[in-house]
Amino acid sequence: MIPNRVVLCVLVCLLVFTFELSFAMEPGDPTSAAQSGASEADREILKMNADCNAAELRADVQAMDNCEITDFTHTHASGKVEPKAEYLKGIGTGAHKFLALDLSEVHVRSYSGAAIVDAHLHLRANNNGHIADVEDFLTIVWVNQQGNGGKLRR
Repeated sequence: MIPNRVVLCVLVCLLVFTFELSFAMEPGDPTSAAQSGASEADREILKMNADCNAAELRADVQAMDNCEITDFTHTHASGKVEPKAEYLKGIGTGAHKFLALDLSEVHVRSYSGAAIVDAHLHLRANNNGHIADVEDFLTIVWVNQQGNGGKLRR
């Protein structure tokens, strides 16, 4: 069993790293996905990411299932971590109902077989009758998992 303080330290380090990356990239930086000169691979990742976010807003569990790898996990703003099956069940039953999912300051870095998307997130959701209105930073990792026909999945 990993001690809680080790897990907390890792989470804090990841949050700080993500926070620093988000502010290290200026809008004119060539690594900024919002820039018109973004590579074809970056534009493809951004489109897939937008399509998957739209599926979450529609509560389209089948489309979301196609977006996410088998060992996908979703970390809620509360810190609760749900494996794919549990998360998709919550979407399907309406326990997690997204009302708004807006990304800004979006940056993507593509690598051979992987991509990382960093963004500022505004999320509004109804979680079992509790309305959450969250401003946060988000990191999504897209990977080419063997057996998925070469398609990147998050």
